[in-house]
Amino acid sequence: MTDVAFSKEWLTDGEKLQIAMQPIKRILLTGGGTAGHVNPALAIGSALATPGTHFLFVGVRGRVEEEVVPREGIPIKFVRASGYPSGLSPKLASFFLNLLIGTLQSIFILLRFRPEVIVGTGGYVSAPVIMAAALLRKIGLSRARIFIHEQNAVPGKLNRLMGRFAHQVFVTFPETLSCFPETGVLSGYPLRRRIARISPEEAKRKIEIKIPEGRKVILAFGGSQGARTINRALVDALGSLLPYRDRLFIIHGVGLFKSSEYNAMEDTEQRLARLYNEEERQAIKEFYLYREFFHDIENLYTISSLVVARGGAGSLNEISAMGLPALIIPKSNLPGDHQVMNARSMERAGGAEILYEQVASVNGKLSETIDGKILAEKLLAMIQDESRLREMSRLNCSFLNQDALVHIERRIRGLKSENGQGAQLRAEGLMHHPQDSLPGNRSLLSLIEKAREKHRNSYRPENVISRPQDLEYLKNRASALLIDSAWQNRNLGIKLLGLLNAKKMIPALLTIFFERKPVSLFKRFLGGDFEQVGFIRRNIIIALVRLNEIAPGVEKALLMGLQDPYYEVRAEAARAAAFFGARLSSPGGFISGLLRLLTDPTIDVTVAAAEALGKLGGEHDALPALLGLWDARRWKIRAAVLRGIVHLVDRGTVSNLKMLEEQAPRFILTSTDFTPQFEIKAAYRHLMESVFREKEKRPAQ
Repeated sequence: MTDVAFSKEWLTDGEKLQIAMQPIKRILLTGGGTAGHVNPALAIGSALATPGTHFLFVGVRGRVEEEVVPREGIPIKFVRASGYPSGLSPKLASFFLNLLIGTLQSIFILLRFRPEVIVGTGGYVSAPVIMAAALLRKIGLSRARIFIHEQNAVPGKLNRLMGRFAHQVFVTFPETLSCFPETGVLSGYPLRRRIARISPEEAKRKIEIKIPEGRKVILAFGGSQGARTINRALVDALGSLLPYRDRLFIIHGVGLFKSSEYNAMEDTEQRLARLYNEEERQAIKEFYLYREFFHDIENLYTISSLVVARGGAGSLNEISAMGLPALIIPKSNLPGDHQVMNARSMERAGGAEILYEQVASVNGKLSETIDGKILAEKLLAMIQDESRLREMSRLNCSFLNQDALVHIERRIRGLKSENGQGAQLRAEGLMHHPQDSLPGNRSLLSLIEKAREKHRNSYRPENVISRPQDLEYLKNRASALLIDSAWQNRNLGIKLLGLLNAKKMIPALLTIFFERKPVSLFKRFLGGDFEQVGFIRRNIIIALVRLNEIAPGVEKALLMGLQDPYYEVRAEAARAAAFFGARLSSPGGFISGLLRLLTDPTIDVTVAAAEALGKLGGEHDALPALLGLWDARRWKIRAAVLRGIVHLVDRGTVSNLKMLEEQAPRFILTSTDFTPQFEIKAAYRHLMESVFREKEKRPAQ
């Protein structure tokens, strides 16, 4: 047995028997940042507790564990720790410094407490504790056995690393086992034992909330830290719910999150004051109560008819254990998109409905949001359908594996699970079914681009993604990329939204296009212009064409695109103007812009402008300018000019065809490229044929 990577058979039968016969006297628990990490640690600790067991919890000061753990009667110590930053970041230095200090602090704590078992449940605080324990084992100063529980389908970077030092890693999802091939054990999610059903009468006696008789209770929360999106949407929804205040009672946990940018409690109070007058606020108090955090949430579950929550594994396990119908508002674009996958699993099982966050402009900046009116409509539709609520409750009762805590306890004590091997545990709940095997964003882009290329005008995203719920999810996933910090991911999201026909996202696309925040001097030196790079602006115009809806904002973007500093944007704006053509409400502005582009230094722009003028211009503005390019140096420009004139003729905007017949032969029809078919000669021939047909249609002059 080594101290770095232990096999699943890490104890002999004799050692297992010895451990099983002796109670564990000293257990150190670590994990934190959110209740989703703290509660599993407390649950596992409670399962291992005997009258002689001593516990110590190690966390980070200022996080949820500082408030929750002491209430359980468990001593707590604090160490330095911070999250692992994504990509190359100045925060890396701070992370490694905190990790070093936290590991040294953990060494002193471990030497003093001398635990027999260490249980880590994730959150960045676990890293220094596990590293310290592994180091002390290596030099023979500790014999503590190390166990980790991974709640999510896709482990974070730190938990993947810490898994190398653990005797066993318990996982909630079957697919997570591949991340811990030597030490992984499928256990399920450990629920606190107090999350259990009691009678509503007993629950009402235990809570300090007076709920009028006959009201249906809606419990809403976004985890221990809260969820800004849910908090704001619920406050916004109260106005629409006011007429139903004699039938509803909403209990809202806003969360403990506090930072310089957002304070959950203060923001909720300020929003209530801003949106509603004094009379409305008094009426709202009759059916709406909010607090930072509820420590007795099991009692609130018991009296609730419907729960509104995030899609974290902890919340959904508790909701399932209590057999409650749920409206899940998952956070998108987390590692493995695990919240969305969890929510989709519960939805498919029939126990939940999903309301996705939408990316929209809020005060001129894109952010994830939920329309309060839509939330209110969803809540009313669900809460008023009693038969549907009963069916959802029934289905949720059997959704998840409820044996996880027993299995984890027996494994830590060195015993086999009563169910045999961990992989045989009932786990039909929060696992990613084959139906969830939708392509990733880049694979999806390749798939629908090929479909569009194959089917051309008959292409529909519904023909590629047949299940409406899947298509809605994929649109939501793509929209979340619009607020990604990396321009490459924003660019990917824009392409996907155009191909997925996500017309609702046009305002968000326009917000990005109109943003003109300049890049740093260094990036400018390298050729950059704006934070929303030229590729993004170009692909927004392409997406607007694919979405095929014209509106004042779209026209404004196209006019702006004709003057963009990046040549590909100018070219695509010209092509888009030609595409929308007669549907444009102010073609004069476009014609002026296109005429200016005839002298653009980039050939692609001039070519696009010449052809677009044929779709938009007329005999007195576009035609003279196009005829003036008969001797343009680039043959591709001359060919485009001829095609533009063909469009003018075909549209019937040229009255003096005789003049055109006289002017057209002046065009130089030679080209520098040798091809079997000379494009410019074909364009000239097409022009003369169009003039002949048009003359045939007109009466003799």
